[in-house]
Amino acid sequence: MKAVKPQRLNKKIEPYFFLLPLILILLLFLVVPIVKAAIMSFQYYYVTKPSPAGHYFVGLKNYQSVLSDEYFFNSVKVTLIYIVVTVAGRYIVGFITALLLNTKFLGRGLARALIIIPWAVPEVVACLVWILMYDQDYGIINFLLNNAGILSQNIAYLQDPTVALPAAMVVNIWKGFPYVAIMLLAGMQSVSSDLYEAADIDGATTFQKIRYITVPSIKAVSTTVFLLLIIWTIKDYAIAYVLTKGGPSRATELLTIYIQQTGFKYFDFGKAAAAGMLMLLVSLAFTFFYFKVLSKEEG
Repeated sequence: MKAVKPQRLNKKIEPYFFLLPLILILLLFLVVPIVKAAIMSFQYYYVTKPSPAGHYFVGLKNYQSVLSDEYFFNSVKVTLIYIVVTVAGRYIVGFITALLLNTKFLGRGLARALIIIPWAVPEVVACLVWILMYDQDYGIINFLLNNAGILSQNIAYLQDPTVALPAAMVVNIWKGFPYVAIMLLAGMQSVSSDLYEAADIDGATTFQKIRYITVPSIKAVSTTVFLLLIIWTIKDYAIAYVLTKGGPSRATELLTIYIQQTGFKYFDFGKAAAAGMLMLLVSLAFTFFYFKVLSKEEG
Protein backbone atom coordinates (compact mmCIF):
# COMPACT_ATOMS: atom_id res chain seq x y z
CA MET A 1 0.00 0.00 0.00
CA LYS A 2 1.41 3.34 -1.09
CA ALA A 3 1.93 5.97 1.56
CA VAL A 4 0.30 9.32 0.87
CA LYS A 5 2.89 12.04 0.56
CA PRO A 6 2.45 14.97 2.96
CA GLN A 7 2.52 17.48 0.07
CA ARG A 8 -0.24 15.61 -1.77
CA LEU A 9 -2.25 15.32 1.44
CA ASN A 10 -1.98 19.07 2.04
CA LYS A 11 -3.33 19.77 -1.45
CA LYS A 12 -6.35 17.60 -0.69
CA ILE A 13 -7.03 19.30 2.64
CA GLU A 14 -6.26 22.86 1.52
CA PRO A 15 -9.64 23.59 -0.18
CA TYR A 16 -11.46 22.70 3.05
CA PHE A 17 -9.56 25.40 4.93
CA PHE A 18 -10.98 27.99 2.52
CA LEU A 19 -14.48 26.62 3.15
CA LEU A 20 -14.02 26.54 6.92
CA PRO A 21 -15.07 30.18 7.64
CA LEU A 22 -18.29 29.71 5.62
CA ILE A 23 -19.01 26.39 7.33
CA LEU A 24 -18.52 27.96 10.77
CA ILE A 25 -20.82 30.88 9.89
CA LEU A 26 -23.52 28.50 8.62
CA LEU A 27 -23.23 26.37 11.73
CA LEU A 28 -23.33 29.36 14.08
CA PHE A 29 -26.10 31.39 12.44
CA LEU A 30 -28.19 28.74 10.67
CA VAL A 31 -27.80 25.18 11.92
CA VAL A 32 -27.51 25.95 15.65
CA PRO A 33 -30.58 28.27 15.76
CA ILE A 34 -32.67 25.75 13.80
CA VAL A 35 -31.67 22.90 16.10
CA LYS A 36 -32.33 25.10 19.15
CA ALA A 37 -35.77 26.07 17.81
CA ALA A 38 -36.57 22.42 17.05
CA ILE A 39 -35.73 21.47 20.66
CA MET A 40 -37.73 24.43 22.03
CA SER A 41 -40.78 23.31 20.06
CA PHE A 42 -40.96 20.24 22.31
CA GLN A 43 -40.35 22.17 25.55
CA TYR A 44 -42.38 24.29 27.96
CA TYR A 45 -40.94 27.72 27.17
CA TYR A 46 -43.48 30.22 28.46
CA VAL A 47 -41.18 33.03 29.67
CA THR A 48 -43.82 35.04 31.58
CA LYS A 49 -45.01 31.90 33.40
CA PRO A 50 -41.80 30.07 34.34
CA SER A 51 -42.08 26.56 35.73
CA PRO A 52 -40.10 25.30 38.74
CA ALA A 53 -39.17 22.32 36.56
CA GLY A 54 -37.54 24.62 34.03
CA HIS A 55 -37.90 24.11 30.32
CA TYR A 56 -39.16 20.55 30.54
CA PHE A 57 -40.24 18.50 27.53
CA VAL A 58 -43.96 18.50 26.75
CA GLY A 59 -43.96 16.28 23.67
CA LEU A 60 -46.32 17.46 20.94
CA LYS A 61 -48.28 19.81 23.22
CA ASN A 62 -46.91 22.95 21.53
CA TYR A 63 -47.84 21.61 18.11
CA GLN A 64 -51.33 20.75 19.37
CA SER A 65 -51.64 24.27 20.77
CA VAL A 66 -50.65 25.75 17.41
CA LEU A 67 -52.99 23.51 15.40
CA SER A 68 -55.91 24.33 17.71
CA ASP A 69 -55.31 28.10 17.54
CA GLU A 70 -57.79 29.89 15.26
CA TYR A 71 -55.31 32.76 14.82
CA PHE A 72 -52.77 30.31 13.39
CA PHE A 73 -55.21 29.20 10.71
CA ASN A 74 -56.11 32.83 10.07
CA SER A 75 -52.42 33.58 9.47
CA VAL A 76 -52.15 30.54 7.18
CA LYS A 77 -55.16 31.77 5.17
CA VAL A 78 -53.76 35.31 4.96
CA THR A 79 -50.35 33.94 3.93
CA LEU A 80 -51.84 31.74 1.19
CA ILE A 81 -53.84 34.66 -0.24
CA TYR A 82 -50.76 36.86 0.00
CA ILE A 83 -48.59 34.29 -1.79
CA VAL A 84 -51.06 33.58 -4.63
CA VAL A 85 -51.86 37.23 -5.37
CA THR A 86 -48.35 38.67 -5.02
CA VAL A 87 -46.58 35.87 -6.91
CA ALA A 88 -49.10 36.11 -9.77
CA GLY A 89 -49.02 39.93 -9.66
CA ARG A 90 -45.23 40.17 -9.71
CA TYR A 91 -44.99 37.68 -12.55
CA ILE A 92 -47.66 39.36 -14.72
CA VAL A 93 -46.29 42.88 -14.20
CA GLY A 94 -42.72 41.62 -14.61
CA PHE A 95 -43.61 39.73 -17.80
CA ILE A 96 -45.29 42.78 -19.36
CA THR A 97 -42.34 44.96 -18.34
CA ALA A 98 -39.87 42.45 -19.83
CA LEU A 99 -41.80 42.45 -23.11
CA LEU A 100 -41.66 46.25 -23.25
CA LEU A 101 -37.95 46.34 -22.39
CA ASN A 102 -37.26 43.71 -25.05
CA THR A 103 -38.56 45.98 -27.81
CA LYS A 104 -36.44 48.71 -29.40
CA PHE A 105 -37.23 52.30 -28.37
CA LEU A 106 -35.32 55.47 -27.58
CA GLY A 107 -33.87 55.37 -24.07
CA ARG A 108 -34.27 51.61 -23.63
CA GLY A 109 -30.90 51.32 -21.87
CA LEU A 110 -31.87 53.97 -19.34
CA ALA A 111 -35.27 52.34 -18.78
CA ARG A 112 -33.58 48.98 -18.12
CA ALA A 113 -31.33 50.62 -15.54
CA LEU A 114 -34.13 52.54 -13.79
CA ILE A 115 -36.53 49.59 -13.59
CA ILE A 116 -34.34 47.95 -10.94
CA ILE A 117 -34.85 50.83 -8.46
CA PRO A 118 -37.88 49.36 -6.61
CA TRP A 119 -35.98 46.08 -6.14
CA ALA A 120 -32.85 47.90 -4.92
CA VAL A 121 -34.63 50.15 -2.40
CA PRO A 122 -34.53 48.66 1.15
CA GLU A 123 -37.90 47.24 2.22
CA VAL A 124 -38.24 49.48 5.26
CA VAL A 125 -37.51 52.62 3.24
CA ALA A 126 -39.99 51.57 0.56
CA CYS A 127 -42.67 50.88 3.19
CA LEU A 128 -42.18 54.27 4.85
CA VAL A 129 -42.69 55.97 1.47
CA TRP A 130 -45.83 53.93 0.80
CA ILE A 131 -47.17 54.74 4.29
CA LEU A 132 -47.00 58.42 3.35
CA MET A 133 -48.66 57.71 0.01
CA TYR A 134 -51.43 55.70 1.71
CA ASP A 135 -52.12 58.40 4.33
CA GLN A 136 -55.86 58.98 4.62
CA ASP A 137 -55.69 62.78 4.80
CA TYR A 138 -52.49 63.78 3.02
CA GLY A 139 -51.57 60.77 0.87
CA ILE A 140 -51.07 61.28 -2.84
CA ILE A 141 -53.12 58.17 -3.72
CA ASN A 142 -56.33 59.55 -2.20
CA PHE A 143 -55.53 62.95 -3.73
CA LEU A 144 -55.18 61.54 -7.26
CA LEU A 145 -58.20 59.24 -7.01
CA ASN A 146 -60.39 62.04 -5.64
CA ASN A 147 -59.30 64.43 -8.39
CA ALA A 148 -60.00 61.74 -10.99
CA GLY A 149 -63.52 61.31 -9.60
CA ILE A 150 -62.93 57.66 -8.68
CA LEU A 151 -63.38 58.25 -4.93
CA SER A 152 -66.00 60.30 -3.15
CA GLN A 153 -64.20 60.13 0.20
CA ASN A 154 -60.73 59.29 1.42
CA ILE A 155 -59.83 55.70 2.25
CA ALA A 156 -57.78 54.66 5.29
CA TYR A 157 -55.81 52.04 3.39
CA LEU A 158 -53.76 50.73 6.31
CA GLN A 159 -56.49 51.06 8.97
CA ASP A 160 -59.38 49.38 7.12
CA PRO A 161 -59.37 45.55 7.56
CA THR A 162 -60.89 45.06 4.10
CA VAL A 163 -58.27 47.20 2.33
CA ALA A 164 -55.09 46.67 4.39
CA LEU A 165 -54.12 43.30 2.88
CA PRO A 166 -54.57 44.42 -0.76
CA ALA A 167 -52.60 47.58 0.10
CA ALA A 168 -49.72 45.46 1.43
CA MET A 169 -49.91 43.25 -1.67
CA VAL A 170 -49.54 46.29 -3.93
CA VAL A 171 -46.32 47.26 -2.13
CA ASN A 172 -45.02 43.70 -2.43
CA ILE A 173 -45.79 43.57 -6.16
CA TRP A 174 -44.22 46.99 -6.76
CA LYS A 175 -41.12 45.96 -4.80
CA GLY A 176 -40.67 42.58 -6.48
CA PHE A 177 -41.67 42.89 -10.12
CA PRO A 178 -38.28 44.32 -11.30
CA TYR A 179 -36.55 41.05 -10.36
CA VAL A 180 -39.05 39.09 -12.46
CA ALA A 181 -38.69 41.55 -15.34
CA ILE A 182 -34.89 41.30 -15.39
CA MET A 183 -34.92 37.49 -15.21
CA LEU A 184 -37.54 37.12 -17.94
CA LEU A 185 -35.82 39.75 -20.08
CA ALA A 186 -32.61 37.71 -19.93
CA GLY A 187 -34.59 34.67 -21.06
CA MET A 188 -36.27 36.59 -23.89
CA GLN A 189 -32.94 37.86 -25.20
CA SER A 190 -31.72 34.28 -25.57
CA VAL A 191 -34.58 33.46 -27.98
CA SER A 192 -33.37 33.31 -31.59
CA SER A 193 -34.58 36.22 -33.73
CA ASP A 194 -34.99 33.73 -36.62
CA LEU A 195 -38.10 32.38 -34.92
CA TYR A 196 -39.73 35.81 -34.87
CA GLU A 197 -38.69 36.51 -38.46
CA ALA A 198 -40.24 33.23 -39.58
CA ALA A 199 -43.41 34.10 -37.67
CA ASP A 200 -43.55 37.50 -39.38
CA ILE A 201 -43.29 35.84 -42.78
CA ASP A 202 -46.17 33.53 -41.83
CA GLY A 203 -48.24 36.57 -40.84
CA ALA A 204 -48.35 35.88 -37.09
CA THR A 205 -49.74 38.60 -34.84
CA THR A 206 -47.87 40.00 -31.84
CA PHE A 207 -50.05 38.00 -29.46
CA GLN A 208 -49.42 34.78 -31.42
CA LYS A 209 -45.64 35.35 -31.33
CA ILE A 210 -45.78 35.87 -27.57
CA ARG A 211 -47.97 32.80 -27.05
CA TYR A 212 -46.21 30.34 -29.35
CA ILE A 213 -42.60 31.57 -29.27
CA THR A 214 -41.82 33.76 -26.26
CA VAL A 215 -43.74 31.91 -23.53
CA PRO A 216 -42.52 28.36 -24.43
CA SER A 217 -38.95 29.62 -24.89
CA ILE A 218 -38.76 31.10 -21.38
CA LYS A 219 -40.59 28.24 -19.65
CA ALA A 220 -37.49 27.13 -17.73
CA VAL A 221 -36.77 30.67 -16.49
CA SER A 222 -40.43 31.18 -15.59
CA THR A 223 -40.53 27.98 -13.53
CA THR A 224 -37.42 28.98 -11.60
CA VAL A 225 -38.75 32.49 -10.99
CA PHE A 226 -42.13 31.17 -9.80
CA LEU A 227 -40.58 28.76 -7.30
CA LEU A 228 -38.17 31.38 -5.96
CA LEU A 229 -41.01 33.88 -5.52
CA ILE A 230 -43.06 31.32 -3.59
CA ILE A 231 -40.12 30.42 -1.32
CA TRP A 232 -39.32 34.09 -0.65
CA THR A 233 -42.96 35.05 -0.06
CA ILE A 234 -43.52 32.26 2.48
CA LYS A 235 -40.95 33.91 4.73
CA ASP A 236 -41.97 37.49 3.89
CA TYR A 237 -42.21 39.63 7.00
CA ALA A 238 -40.90 43.18 6.66
CA ILE A 239 -43.47 44.69 4.27
CA ALA A 240 -46.62 43.62 6.12
CA TYR A 241 -45.09 44.30 9.54
CA VAL A 242 -43.77 47.79 8.76
CA LEU A 243 -47.02 48.79 7.05
CA THR A 244 -49.56 47.41 9.54
CA LYS A 245 -47.80 45.22 12.14
CA GLY A 246 -50.23 42.45 11.19
CA GLY A 247 -53.34 44.54 11.77
CA PRO A 248 -55.92 45.86 11.70
CA SER A 249 -57.80 42.99 13.36
CA ARG A 250 -55.12 40.53 12.16
CA ALA A 251 -56.10 41.24 8.54
CA THR A 252 -52.45 41.25 7.43
CA GLU A 253 -51.04 38.85 10.00
CA LEU A 254 -48.82 36.61 7.92
CA LEU A 255 -47.48 33.38 9.37
CA THR A 256 -44.13 35.03 10.05
CA ILE A 257 -45.84 37.84 11.99
CA TYR A 258 -47.92 35.28 13.93
CA ILE A 259 -44.71 33.50 14.97
CA GLN A 260 -43.03 36.77 15.94
CA GLN A 261 -46.05 37.93 17.96
CA THR A 262 -46.40 34.57 19.71
CA GLY A 263 -42.77 34.62 20.72
CA PHE A 264 -41.99 38.28 21.42
CA LYS A 265 -45.39 39.68 22.38
CA TYR A 266 -46.94 36.76 24.29
CA PHE A 267 -43.53 35.20 25.17
CA ASP A 268 -44.65 31.63 24.43
CA PHE A 269 -41.42 30.60 22.72
CA GLY A 270 -42.31 26.91 22.69
CA LYS A 271 -45.48 27.53 20.68
CA ALA A 272 -43.69 30.05 18.43
CA ALA A 273 -40.94 27.50 17.77
CA ALA A 274 -43.52 24.84 16.88
CA ALA A 275 -45.21 27.19 14.39
CA GLY A 276 -41.77 28.05 13.00
CA MET A 277 -40.94 24.38 12.49
CA LEU A 278 -44.19 23.85 10.58
CA MET A 279 -43.37 26.82 8.36
CA LEU A 280 -39.82 25.49 7.88
CA LEU A 281 -41.16 22.14 6.68
CA VAL A 282 -43.31 23.86 4.04
CA SER A 283 -40.38 26.02 2.95
CA LEU A 284 -38.10 22.97 2.71
CA ALA A 285 -40.70 21.17 0.58
CA PHE A 286 -40.76 24.03 -1.93
CA THR A 287 -36.96 24.32 -1.80
CA PHE A 288 -36.58 20.60 -2.50
CA PHE A 289 -39.00 20.92 -5.41
CA TYR A 290 -37.06 23.94 -6.70
CA PHE A 291 -33.73 22.07 -6.73
CA LYS A 292 -35.39 19.05 -8.32
CA VAL A 293 -36.78 21.21 -11.14
CA LEU A 294 -33.43 22.99 -11.48
CA SER A 295 -31.46 19.74 -11.75
CA LYS A 296 -33.99 18.41 -14.27
CA GLU A 297 -33.55 21.52 -16.45
CA GLU A 298 -29.76 21.32 -16.24
CA GLY A 299 -29.85 17.63 -17.09
